[in-house]
Amino acid sequence: MTRGTTPTLTFALPIDANTVTACNIALAQYGKVIISRDLGGVETDGQQIKMTLTEAETLRLHANVELQIQIRVGVGEARMASQVFHVSVEKILQEGMLSEI
Repeated sequence: MTRGTTPTLTFALPIDANTVTACNIALAQYGKVIISRDLGGVETDGQQIKMTLTEAETLRLHANVELQIQIRVGVGEARMASQVFHVSVEKILQEGMLSEI
């Protein structure tokens, strides 16, 4: 993942995503959650949940520091959690938001 971009994170589920009644996607660095989304902030499509990060969100991440990502979902009373994914965060040469011309 590169800072200052708008990536879409796609999570493949072993169930129909439309049956999910609760969701949390957490992105953490230095052991602290920096970005968190619930079911209202994601898209469901078949067996996938998708989360698009904003430019501002990825600018909050620190370059060259491992990013940890985990999704937890609930279906009724059942709760499931993914493994913790480890992703590298790439730097950008010019800080700040990209301006429209």
